[in-house]
Amino acid sequence: MKIVINRALILSQLRANIVAIFSIIVALSGMAYNTWRNEKTEINHSVRIAAFETLKNLGEAQIVVEYLHFQKNRQLGDPVQGWGRMTYIRDLAQVLPAPGPAEAERLWAAWRDNVEGLGTNDEAMVKITDELQLLRLTTLEILAGLH
Repeated sequence: MKIVINRALILSQLRANIVAIFSIIVALSGMAYNTWRNEKTEINHSVRIAAFETLKNLGEAQIVVEYLHFQKNRQLGDPVQGWGRMTYIRDLAQVLPAPGPAEAERLWAAWRDNVEGLGTNDEAMVKITDELQLLRLTTLEILAGLH
């Protein structure tokens, strides 16, 4: 059994349905772009929220450090509050693009290694504050890079 291809019939069907064919192509392309754009927007939204929360908590952590180190006030500069902030910052940074998570890990390690020295050791305060500032600047750069 031989299959016969009737080119004239195929061409006439294409001419008759060209608008429908292009309409389907345009609709599928538009739907694909819209889906991609929605996903990108949602990712940016999540990163933006995490970045602002990170900045807020970095500021609050800096206040804890300064009260603990300079004022020797263990109520306003409560190390337990600082631990909570550092853990929250580290968790939030997991949503941020690189190098946010790695820098949050460095901040957490600086806090872990130096919190006991706050109030008595200037080097401990400087190490923690430097890491706070580094993550703050990185977070601001991440925000500036969002579209």
